[in-house]
Amino acid sequence: MSARLYNRTRRTHDLLAKFRRERQWHFIPLFHLFRLSDFAREGIENSGSYRFADHMYRNVPSGRGWLGRRIDRLLLDLTASRSMRSRCAQATSEMRRALEVNGDRPFRILTVPCGLPRDVRDLTRSVASSRIQYMGLDLDPAVLVAAKDFMSGVGITCEFVCCDALERETWPPGEFDFISSTGFGEFLTDGRLAEFYANVHAALRPGGVFFTSAAAREPRSDWLMKAFEFHAHYRTSSDLAAVVGKLAWRSIDWSHDEVGLQTFVRTVKA
Repeated sequence: MSARLYNRTRRTHDLLAKFRRERQWHFIPLFHLFRLSDFAREGIENSGSYRFADHMYRNVPSGRGWLGRRIDRLLLDLTASRSMRSRCAQATSEMRRALEVNGDRPFRILTVPCGLPRDVRDLTRSVASSRIQYMGLDLDPAVLVAAKDFMSGVGITCEFVCCDALERETWPPGEFDFISSTGFGEFLTDGRLAEFYANVHAALRPGGVFFTSAAAREPRSDWLMKAFEFHAHYRTSSDLAAVVGKLAWRSIDWSHDEVGLQTFVRTVKA
């Protein structure tokens, strides 16, 4: 199993030295300012880590002093941040929708990579949870420890498994009623994304639902992210359809967030 974390895109150890070497002097004060923000500092140090993602989903500014909190608030209010934040709410909504039509059978949910499964926890606060069985997959053992603690006391059966989402043989056995994956495809090439979707398809029961998303490029945020080696793969609806459509689905439904940067896809396995 590969130990490479796909969301850790930074490769330069010393960014300040890189900025000096490439005469990108304007990034040096930005680097110091952004490190006052908890959100930006985590993004700079660990790219799209689970802490970075959950900070965005919680939408509570924090940082070093009043200036750090102010910068944090400004970054959380960016169009791209607001757009990405909508993924969590949409995932919860789609879980609830699938649960309602599942009848009285146990409802098996898988999120991959799981990060801190705020979408699942939010679901348990709005529906009767006795039928929900949840499994979280992630390649980072530290994430699984944090996720287990995050889900303690929610009142549903939870299991966490360390595996590589791109290596099907590492996945746990059994079929799932609902699989959700958001914020992962942005770190995969089209070829690797197709491998991942094939693994998801194989793990769904017939009639099971898969929910995923893709982000379009927002110039200001992309400029900032690339400066600090936070690299993402952006996709339009057409780009995503070219990958999703290769598999056997009974139906594919498309929607977008309110600012038009996130494409949401809900598929039902044939």
